[in-house]
Amino acid sequence: MDVRAAFVSFKSRYDAAIAFHLQQSINPTQWVTEQAPEPHDVYWPFFSSSFMRRWISKLLVIVASILLTILFLIPVVIVQGLTNLNQLEVWLPFLTSILTMEFTMNIWRAYRDIRENVMATYVTVVSEVITGYLPSLILQLFLKLVPPIMEFFSSIQGYIAHSDIEKSACNKVLWFTIWNVFFANALSGSVLYQINIILDPKNIPAKLAVAVPAQASFFIAYVVTSGWTGTSSELFRVIPFICSLIRKPFVKSEDDDIEVPSISYHKEIPKILFFGLLGVTYFFLAPLILPFLLVYLCLGYIIFRNQFLNVYAPKYETAGKFWPIVHNSMIFSLVLMHAIAIGIFTLKKLSIASTLIFPLPVLTLLFNEYCRKRFLPIFIAYPAEMCLIKKDRQDQNDPSMDEFFNGLVTAYQDPALAPIRYSSNSPNRNSRTSPLISSEV
Repeated sequence: MDVRAAFVSFKSRYDAAIAFHLQQSINPTQWVTEQAPEPHDVYWPFFSSSFMRRWISKLLVIVASILLTILFLIPVVIVQGLTNLNQLEVWLPFLTSILTMEFTMNIWRAYRDIRENVMATYVTVVSEVITGYLPSLILQLFLKLVPPIMEFFSSIQGYIAHSDIEKSACNKVLWFTIWNVFFANALSGSVLYQINIILDPKNIPAKLAVAVPAQASFFIAYVVTSGWTGTSSELFRVIPFICSLIRKPFVKSEDDDIEVPSISYHKEIPKILFFGLLGVTYFFLAPLILPFLLVYLCLGYIIFRNQFLNVYAPKYETAGKFWPIVHNSMIFSLVLMHAIAIGIFTLKKLSIASTLIFPLPVLTLLFNEYCRKRFLPIFIAYPAEMCLIKKDRQDQNDPSMDEFFNGLVTAYQDPALAPIRYSSNSPNRNSRTSPLISSEV
C-alpha cells in the first residue's frame, strides 16, 4: 500500500542515523527524512504533508509573525506615552486637568497650608502611579496574549512533533519580547522623535546609550510586575484553576483521572532569558535593577523547584533542544551590552575606554563560533562513537529488545484512527448508545 509518509524502524541506531543523513533521492524535496519523535510527542496534522505545503506554511507564519510584531508597536507606544507625561498631554490634552487637578475644599484658612500639601501629594501620587507601575502592568497584560498566538503560528508551520512546535514558539516569543519590550520601549520612550534611527545604523550605539539608561525605572517596575508577580502566581496556578472550573460543566468525563500539567517552555524560558538580558545590559547602567533580578531568580528557583517535583510532569524528552536558544540569547545580550558601553564611552568622549572595549564583541563572537562548531552538532545528532555503536552492542545482549521491536508496530498510531473504547463501568452507560460487546480489553 502506497502512503505519503510513514515511520520506519531499524534494527540498530547506527543504521537509522545513516538513513537519516543520506539523501534518498535526486530531488531532495521528494524524499524527506526526519528523526522520529516519541510516540506521544507526534503532531499528526502535518505528518503526511508534502514539502511544498510545509514550505508555504513556514513562509506564511514568518509573514504573520512580522505583522504581529509591527502591530504590537501600537500598545507599546501607548504604554510608553504613559511614562512621558509631557508627550501624553500633547497627544491627549484633556489629561492635563486630571494630572494637575485641583479641588475646592471648604476648609478653614488655618488649614490652607495643609490642604496645599495634600493636593501636591495627591498629584504626585497620581503621576507616579501613571508613569511607574501602570505602564508595565498594561504591557504585561498585552504580552499574555503573545505565547498562545506564537504557539498557534508554530503549530501550522509544518512540524510533526509537539517539542519542535514548542521550541519554535519559544524562539518566536523570545525575539518578539526582546524587540517589542526592550528596543521598542527604549526607542519609543526616549527617542520618540528620532524615527530615522534605523536609517542611520552608524549612530545606533550612541542612540542606545541615550535611550536604554533612560528606561531603567520602567524595567525595574517591569521586573516587579512580570517577574515577582508572575512567579508568585505560578505557585497558586489561579488562572488554570479558573479555566478548569469554567470548562468542567461542558466536558463530560467518564473517569476521575486528573490530567497532570506540563510546564509551558515557550512561556517561561523567554521570560527568564529576557530578565537575563536586562541584568547583563543594565548592571553598569543602573545597578539598582540587580537586587530586583536577584529576588526574582531566588523566587523562581524555590517556586519552580516545587512545581517540577510536585506539580508538573514532562510530556516528552526535550533532549537539550532548548539550550542553543539559551546560548544564543546570552551571546546576543553580551554583544548588546558591548555596543551600549561603546556608545556611552563615545558620548562621554572617553576614547581610551571605547578602544579597549572594541575587542570584547569580537572575542564574544569568536567564542560563539567555536561553540557552534564544537557543541551545536551534539544537539542535532548523536555521536556514533560513544552513543550509537556502544548502545547497539549493549542491545545485542538485551533479551527485552524483541519485545521492544514488536511494540513498535503499534506504538505510532494516529488517535483519529483509534477505535472508541466504552467502559463497562461507566455510570453514563445506557443500552441505546453502548455497543452489545464491549471493546475494553
